[in-house]
Amino acid sequence: MAGKKKTKKTKTLAQLANDVAKELQLLVRLKSADDNGYVFCIDGCGHFDNWRYMQGGHFLSRRYTATKILEENIHPQAPKCNMLMSKGDQRVYEGYRKAMVDMYGEDFISELMLMTRETKKWDRFELEDMKKEIKTQIKEQKERLNGL
Repeated sequence: MAGKKKTKKTKTLAQLANDVAKELQLLVRLKSADDNGYVFCIDGCGHFDNWRYMQGGHFLSRRYTATKILEENIHPQAPKCNMLMSKGDQRVYEGYRKAMVDMYGEDFISELMLMTRETKKWDRFELEDMKKEIKTQIKEQKERLNGL
């Protein structure tokens, strides 16, 4: 009895964008890690942990396509803080916002807010190229950390 050859389903653009976002969140955590692999939570809660146990928290929600895979919108965040922020916790949001202003300035935050009104249409080539580049950078960062 001959088996059917399985064909790999082509991912939708939304699925591919989610894959890129996930890879970018990993890259951000790795890039932020010190030489021992540790990062601070962006919102100032004081949580300090290995990059593996942190999350790539978005300042502006992933639901906004124009900022979903924008590196400056993603920073290491403690899982608890990321969950609280997604539920609208104002304390966490204000801590994250303060850190963003310190890093990028008030004008950049205003630009990000305007971007939430845009709908970004990614094309397959663009997303696949981004994913490939991010994976290369992830490999480099893991080598920098000597596999920590």
